[in-house]
Amino acid sequence: MIVSICDDNAIGREVLRALLLEYKKQREITDLKILEYDSPVALEKDLDHIESDLYLLDIFFPDGNGIELAREIRLRYHQNPIVFITSSEGDTMNAFNVFALRYFVKPVRPRPFFETLDYAVARMKADPVKYFMVNTIEGKQKLRFSSIMYVERKNQVLHITTNTGKVYESVTLRESFANKLQPLLAEDRFVQTHVSFVVNLDAVDVYQKDQMTMQDGRHIPISRNFSTIVKERYLSYFC
Repeated sequence: MIVSICDDNAIGREVLRALLLEYKKQREITDLKILEYDSPVALEKDLDHIESDLYLLDIFFPDGNGIELAREIRLRYHQNPIVFITSSEGDTMNAFNVFALRYFVKPVRPRPFFETLDYAVARMKADPVKYFMVNTIEGKQKLRFSSIMYVERKNQVLHITTNTGKVYESVTLRESFANKLQPLLAEDRFVQTHVSFVVNLDAVDVYQKDQMTMQDGRHIPISRNFSTIVKERYLSYFC
């Protein structure tokens, strides 16, 4: 379990770290890793290569804003819990607009904080992190399902676009496209739209009859053969 703390106040970070360590002790958690940042800029730089399971964010910074940082997190990681811990009550509505799990006004008390952590951990256990294993030209890669926006087949090579913008290119496939992507297609969030495309519905900005527009602006075609299943999967996932 990776938890990122972003607060420009060193004492604030120290308090949250102490609470997390106490929570770890009480709940007998063995795999807790805590990352600390003193500015939104510093955390945002790490978003492209570190996905935290929980984000604890202040809102007011000399060099940024926690709400805007949360929007950046949401662009990459759609479901990871975000908790605001700040000194003002004035941004609660903005916090809910980025689907925050909780909003605490400092000083945060252990009991409600631990209850929030219990809820976040329960969500993780109910929907454990899953990984897609692929051999790429850079070596074996272990990609979180949630980080994959879409997969395209070009000839017999996969091009996997992640929500950081990085594209992973596989070695030549020795099995069919559908068989290789079966672990993804077994998930409700993924659907095949075309003989050469599989998309993550969480990363779709606009759904139209013949195409999906992804969060990076890419237009993914929906072929006639797949249009019915795409529509059914989309409606069942979001409705």
